[in-house]
Amino acid sequence: MSPKLNQYALESQLKSWIEHDPDPVTREHLINLLNRSDSPAIEKLFSSRIQFGTAGLRGKLGPGPNRMNQLTVRRLATGLAQYLGAGSKVVLGRDARHKSKDFLEDIAAVMTANDINVIIFPEVIPTPLLAFSVRHLKTDMGIMVTASHNPSTDNGCKVYMHDGAQLRAPIDEEIDKLILESEFPSINLPLGNGTRFTADESLEEAYCAAITNSLTQQNQNIRIAYTPLHGVAMGLTQKSFIKARAGELIPVKTQMTPDADFPTVSFPNPEEHGVMDSVMNLAKASNADLALANDPDGDRLAVAIPTISGEWRLLSGDEIGALLFNHIAGKTSGGNRKVVTTIVCSKLVSKIAIKHGVEHATTLTGFKWIIPTAYKDSSSQPIFCYEEALGYATNTAVRDKDGISAALMMAELTAELKEKGQTLEDKLNDLSLEYGHHVTKTWRVRFNSEKPSEIIPKVMEDLRVKPLTVINNMKVLEVKDYLSHDNGTGLPSTDLIVINIENNVRISIRPSGTEPMIKLYMEIVLPVAKREELPEASGQAQALLEKIGISLENQFKEILGLN
Repeated sequence: MSPKLNQYALESQLKSWIEHDPDPVTREHLINLLNRSDSPAIEKLFSSRIQFGTAGLRGKLGPGPNRMNQLTVRRLATGLAQYLGAGSKVVLGRDARHKSKDFLEDIAAVMTANDINVIIFPEVIPTPLLAFSVRHLKTDMGIMVTASHNPSTDNGCKVYMHDGAQLRAPIDEEIDKLILESEFPSINLPLGNGTRFTADESLEEAYCAAITNSLTQQNQNIRIAYTPLHGVAMGLTQKSFIKARAGELIPVKTQMTPDADFPTVSFPNPEEHGVMDSVMNLAKASNADLALANDPDGDRLAVAIPTISGEWRLLSGDEIGALLFNHIAGKTSGGNRKVVTTIVCSKLVSKIAIKHGVEHATTLTGFKWIIPTAYKDSSSQPIFCYEEALGYATNTAVRDKDGISAALMMAELTAELKEKGQTLEDKLNDLSLEYGHHVTKTWRVRFNSEKPSEIIPKVMEDLRVKPLTVINNMKVLEVKDYLSHDNGTGLPSTDLIVINIENNVRISIRPSGTEPMIKLYMEIVLPVAKREELPEASGQAQALLEKIGISLENQFKEILGLN
């Protein structure tokens, strides 16, 4: 296609978008671009689109198909409605992000216009409540308007199928095809025969009852510093803790109210550096037993603990996973129990599973893979699922990660240990002495580019064409490419490279599924015989993994010619 013809095609798309965009703000933005013939800006917004997939839709707010806006959401809803068919029933929820309420109303209007009944939560809710409601209400689908832990400039939609699990392949491809092939919905949608219902408070009560049912011990004498990071989990977390009598929550007052701008954090993801500072400072000042944070939509849990030195330490997702699983495995019984983790998780849980006689299954990264694996065999009882990115399923009430029920379980474990005169740090040390000292670190290499979809594959391809032989002056022993259909794991092919190097170090390299970055998952396992050796071993291991992360990040930059 010639540049002139390509420009003509893009302007034709732009005019069509202007004609159908119901939002006067984004429509006016596009009209100005057209009047100015701003070719670079038009190309940026119209040369590609946010693609619908197993994570639903997620992206930056703005006009055009490459941004999240009301027409993008209406097109999504149209494809979903065509997939479902008239007479179906859908439950809808939203978080407190910019445009979430408008997006929810657009989805509801498209659904009812297509003769589909909708049940709408009238106020903001955490994602786990929406996931729970799909099965509880026996709906055909659930749609949550959220961008989870993404920056304040983003929004998105997450889709659940009738079984309460995330949308998965190949259904996502079928729906994406319907989105592409459907006509643009008109600005003024027809009424249709679908009916709107309002979700009532009984759903919250049912959710609280379901997640507290898996707790076996109550203790109101522990103090927990807590933050929802300006998100929507505060109310439901408080209600759940009161119902379970799980301890006293001490909230970070500057972060407890929903705020779409997330004013006290640079990035509303508890994995990011500095985001947990406020809750950890509160925990120290209030002499708390535990510090907890949910991400803005409440489906993830971060944990910090007091140490014997008097300082507070942020736990890794793998440490939280090991603590929760060891606790659940110890208080359950039966030969049909099952735990599911991902290929980038620590190997510690697999060792704990062997000791407790629990079947361990490994999947690709993400709960879209974890939950189908957990529930594919009805003769097995999934007692725990987790991914290292702070996602945990501690019971069967919610078939997705649930930061609220995980918070309750962590509080229960803390209370149980406190009654024995022990701490979470003691328990982690016990696990290290019994199974080996597993130290993990996740390293994020961000790419500030308008076209990360071109840059990131270049890095991954170079790693495949020219496999690394040395990393940080350590010899590479083995490289496994999971993109190969014959990867020897029985798992589907995926864009992942796993490298084993000297000193018992494993490095997993994969592009993020939701953000423009490559993630490194690193683990080293050290044999430690005495408890007093653990602090020094941890320090040395963390320093080594830090050097490996820096070394690989520099190599990625060399591949792109950025050094």
